[in-house]
Amino acid sequence: MENNQPNKTEAELYREERKKRMASAAKKNAKQSPQLKKAKKVAGKTIGIILIVLIALGALYGILDFFGVPQKTITATKIGDQKVSVAKYNLYYMDVYQQIYGQAQQIEAQYGKGYGAQLTGYDPAKTPMEQAYPHGEIEGFEGENPTWADFFRVQTNQYLQSFLSYAKLAQDAGITLTDEENKTIDDQINSLREAAKKQDYSLDRYLTHIYGKGVSEKLLREVFVERQLASKFANQKTEELQNAVTAEQIEEEFSKNPANYTLASIAGFQVAADLSSVASDATQEEKDAARKDALAKAKEKADAYAAKITSPETLLEQAKLENKSATMENVAQKNVAPSALGDEAAKWLMEEGRKVGDVTVIESGNNYLVLYVSELPHKDLSKPVDVRHILVAFPSEANANGQPQKPTDAQKAETKAKAQAIYDEYLQNPTEDNFIALAKAKTEDPGSKETGGLYKEIGADGKTPDGSTMVQEFTDWCHADGRKVGDTGIIETQFGYHIMYLANNDYPVTWETNAKNVLAGDAFTAFEKTITEGDAYKIQPSKTAISWASSQIESFIKKQSVKY
Repeated sequence: MENNQPNKTEAELYREERKKRMASAAKKNAKQSPQLKKAKKVAGKTIGIILIVLIALGALYGILDFFGVPQKTITATKIGDQKVSVAKYNLYYMDVYQQIYGQAQQIEAQYGKGYGAQLTGYDPAKTPMEQAYPHGEIEGFEGENPTWADFFRVQTNQYLQSFLSYAKLAQDAGITLTDEENKTIDDQINSLREAAKKQDYSLDRYLTHIYGKGVSEKLLREVFVERQLASKFANQKTEELQNAVTAEQIEEEFSKNPANYTLASIAGFQVAADLSSVASDATQEEKDAARKDALAKAKEKADAYAAKITSPETLLEQAKLENKSATMENVAQKNVAPSALGDEAAKWLMEEGRKVGDVTVIESGNNYLVLYVSELPHKDLSKPVDVRHILVAFPSEANANGQPQKPTDAQKAETKAKAQAIYDEYLQNPTEDNFIALAKAKTEDPGSKETGGLYKEIGADGKTPDGSTMVQEFTDWCHADGRKVGDTGIIETQFGYHIMYLANNDYPVTWETNAKNVLAGDAFTAFEKTITEGDAYKIQPSKTAISWASSQIESFIKKQSVKY
């Protein structure tokens, strides 16, 4: 029988077969149980809920992180049994960082770009993690090729250990802050509050811009109190150790290190080796040979100078052959500690049999020192003194190059007349109280105005405990032979005319004080070692938390670097 359907291709037959299979599968799915359908719906809802929870948790963490909650609650390290939050860790880290960064930045601002890195080793244009630490090994750092970030982390732990341990020891000893000390802390915080207000910030928000997330007024006050307590404990401990030093120990220290506690008067100048002819591309062997040759020539010159020296005056004559600008003021040194001249010079000066008039030549780096003895080493029997002064300054005028200009004779005379008028006013009521009042009203020295012109503990070398050094004329008046409390006078220095008043000289002799301070310092170092190496205040960092804290604070510094 004849087939009336048209012929179909293989492709059309395949498509029809596929449609039949799909229809069959649809019918089968339609017969599935209600339980299976319900299970599928539940699974879909569960996945949706999980996604919503994850999104919610992410949002919650974002909110908590914004307010610094993780930084406040997560422990970065422990000092003994004291927990240190990430926020406190970051605060200390930023303080350590700002010390170095601020110094380098200040140098750059004053001297130009590149000088900060050259003089401190830290480049303020880079972040700590971007630059290698250039000053050798870091005590307490485990690893290789440390960066500045590694240095800051180690220093942060050490600072935390020092402040927290001493603060705890202070509390255990019943040490508390005075009302004045608490007021100082209040003033510091209020000063920050005013700075925050000027930028339209709350104090807490302002602190996060300085230290990072989690740092608040409460935490800052806690740290200020800890540091003040630690400082009080350290001072009291130092005083305790100083009082424990005996006269026998002081004499023993002197016998071991006499060069540290004696003074001598010398005259001297340097003869430098000429290394200017050494090519910059020379090999190390060539450089060493050139240096050796230059030193030999410098030694020959120095020996020739020394052979003609018989007094400070003849030394000055020879010094002028080496340096035309040499003067007696810059070649003669009175009451200098032998130890300040270097080990070799000190050893030579302290040798038995040394006498006035002896001359020597001593190698010092790329120079030779020609040295003449004017006065033999002797115990420093001088005493520090407290002095008040009233400065009447010379006019401060600059020349065309911006350099200070020396006053004219007329200006000097006018300045001296003003000083004399103030001195005459004092003489009408020659008491210390009157001098204090006049100093507060009329001195032109801002550094001593509020204290009535007072400078304390000026040594025979002109130095004070805070590291300042008085000009020579000022020091000479303070330590003139026969000087006594209540003495007054007028002197001239490069700054102007000073009306002087000796306020106090009731101090131990200098060499004994210095020896006692060294012995007490050694005792404090030994005590400190028991703290840093003992278990009671052991540093116990959480590696995970420190890693997270470090990444946070270093990211924070990077953002600041971009901003500023």
